[in-house]
Amino acid sequence: MRADGVSEEMIARFVAEEMEEDELRRGKGVTEIEALREWRKIPEHIRKLLLANAFCYNCGTTEFAPGYTLRIRHSCVLIEGCCAKCGAEVARLCD
Repeated sequence: MRADGVSEEMIARFVAEEMEEDELRRGKGVTEIEALREWRKIPEHIRKLLLANAFCYNCGTTEFAPGYTLRIRHSCVLIEGCCAKCGAEVARLCD
């Protein structure tokens, strides 16, 4: 128990709930069906090139780690995920 009367367990539970809610708000991990349809229209060799060519602010040019998501933004497919090298968040808009 801390001096302010709050237990460490309560703080940990609160932080975990807030992180989970934040992830849900951002929709992380959810691919939009329309984006997936558009993504599949792109030839496979081009899709591989797009996934292997992203910009990471930490590492420079890198590729997406497995587990990326697809969304439609401004009539284009947006790939969101993590850098395969350092794990930082990366995104790419495919027009």
